[in-house]
Amino acid sequence: MLRPRRRIMKKLRRNHNLANVEEISPVARKYWLQRYSLFSLYNKGIQMDEEGWFSVTPEAIAIRQARRCADKVVIDGFTVVGGNAIQFARMWYSVTPEEFFFKSI
Repeated sequence: MLRPRRRIMKKLRRNHNLANVEEISPVARKYWLQRYSLFSLYNKGIQMDEEGWFSVTPEAIAIRQARRCADKVVIDGFTVVGGNAIQFARMWYSVTPEEFFFKSI
């Protein structure tokens, strides 16, 4: 039986076209394996840094938040990857996400 880390690495190599799988940190790897639960359209060109992997709001939660905030003014001050901003944009005509933590831009 494979150890958990070896099993994960084997799965990454087999199913996904990453050039250097070994360079992904353990934290980012954990969330990368869940990428389709974070974004259903992950293959449409989503790019994230290491912090983005664990700070993004999963799509299902962002959809629920956007529905609950309908007809309200929302300022998303810490957009980072934009999980919430994407869903807010689907609910309203205009959304202006802001990022106050400039290191991640």
